[in-house]
Amino acid sequence: MAPPRRPRLPLRALALRAASFAALILAWAILARAFPPSILPGPGRVLAEVGAILASGEFGFHMGRTLVRVGVGFAVAFLVSTALGVLMGSWRDAEYFFEVEVLVGLTIPGLAWAMISMLWFGIRDAAAIFAIVIITVPMITLNIWEGTKALDPELSEMARAFRARPWLRLRQVILPQLVPYLLASTRFGFALAWKVVVLSELLGLSNGIGFMINQAFGLFRMEGVLAWTIAFTLVMILIEFGIVKLIERRATRWRPAVPVW
Repeated sequence: MAPPRRPRLPLRALALRAASFAALILAWAILARAFPPSILPGPGRVLAEVGAILASGEFGFHMGRTLVRVGVGFAVAFLVSTALGVLMGSWRDAEYFFEVEVLVGLTIPGLAWAMISMLWFGIRDAAAIFAIVIITVPMITLNIWEGTKALDPELSEMARAFRARPWLRLRQVILPQLVPYLLASTRFGFALAWKVVVLSELLGLSNGIGFMINQAFGLFRMEGVLAWTIAFTLVMILIEFGIVKLIERRATRWRPAVPVW
């Protein structure tokens, strides 16, 4: 039996998103009238700056450097966290052993880790990648850990009763139940990785989006700060809706869509 199809995004949802964006731009334009352009330039000036940045070769180069750091750091953090979270959620001794480290890692400020990584690795890509890994691993691990503990024990018992091999149990029983937690971890971890890499680039790297934001800040150009931030955000939105959402639909197509309201 084929899995039920999920309904496509209704026109109402698209209209609401467009209205939300328009309301945000309108609020920005009204608020900007109360401040000089050096403090809060209007959306017209900033969006014109965004267009100039996107049309320049600078954006492609600096965005590419940032994407490489985020991609490598997040991939390493996600693999380590998934393995560690599943281990902690399925083995009580591992939970006791790693619990303190995970909780301590959640409490240490990201700024502190970014500075430590710069001192350890110098002004190199390795510093930003290490900062992403060390900051995102505890958060993703916690999510996967709780998700593993929430697995349905009856399904696991049924798989054992049918003498399913460990790899088959992992692929057919464990991972499908962990999909929502894996997707949530992807979103949280990816968003955190973006913040960490920009912070690392602000602190000392010689390229990347954070470097350009810091450069505009040094020149007291609020338009440049906002324009680079918005251009960076647009790429994040494209990745979310163009990649993460598609993976989510494919990974959860077996689940029927249940309306809440």
